[in-house]
Amino acid sequence: NPFLLPDMSQAVSRIYKALLSGEKIAIYGDFDVDGVTAVTILAEGLSWLGGKIIPYIPDRFSQGHGLNSPAIKKLRDQGASLTITVDCGISDPAEVKQAQEIGMDMIITDHHIPSTTLPPAIAVIDPKRKDSRYPFPDLAGAGVAFKLLQALFYKHSKWERLSELLDLVALGTVADMVPLTGENRYLVKEGLSVLSNTKRIGLQEMIKLTGLKPDKIDTEDVSWTLAPRLNAAGRMEDATTSYRLLTTCSQEEAHLLALELEERNA
Repeated sequence: NPFLLPDMSQAVSRIYKALLSGEKIAIYGDFDVDGVTAVTILAEGLSWLGGKIIPYIPDRFSQGHGLNSPAIKKLRDQGASLTITVDCGISDPAEVKQAQEIGMDMIITDHHIPSTTLPPAIAVIDPKRKDSRYPFPDLAGAGVAFKLLQALFYKHSKWERLSELLDLVALGTVADMVPLTGENRYLVKEGLSVLSNTKRIGLQEMIKLTGLKPDKIDTEDVSWTLAPRLNAAGRMEDATTSYRLLTTCSQEEAHLLALELEERNA
């Protein structure tokens, strides 16, 4: 039950308020595979609900991990009045406070261990919070993002569409090296099945280039072949290349992006 996660009800209420009033919602994630897949999961899921989404992945070299004030100001200038973090934000109370001061509401979703002081956000969703009632604390960032969508889609007519995102959940979960036990084991098992028949043409191109057999992809293939290529973007230059690969609808762009990640990985 996703509502066992701390602050989930507050997050759902604030997001639906944003959706109903047409607010722009920024999704702010880390630049590793877990972060990029989590951004994609939330951006796609919220777009199915009619959300106006601004995805944002910081630059490793100029901005580093976590929230940073110039990025938050940039998103505010672009019209975002709500930012949802994925795979980051739990250790950035000062940046969250600064966001509030410029009229930006924040929802934190993260899976890292919180410090003693939580960020002063509308909601702080983290299964590792000491007061969490959630029975499985080891979700990856992509897993926490997926749980947020489960809560948002509760009793919604599009509930079944969430299974389309499990390929991304599997990629992020395996790549982040969290324990493949409990709920993670289930999410990865189901996700590998979706990945083997993925409709994402960017992943199809990457699988083709690497010589993997689409119908036999396992966790080792993710760890040693797919994840390093998706990680290569953020390590060399800009992780938005991987985000574009996961979301493109153009066959030509998918091929070029897969080639680019292949070269960066090499």
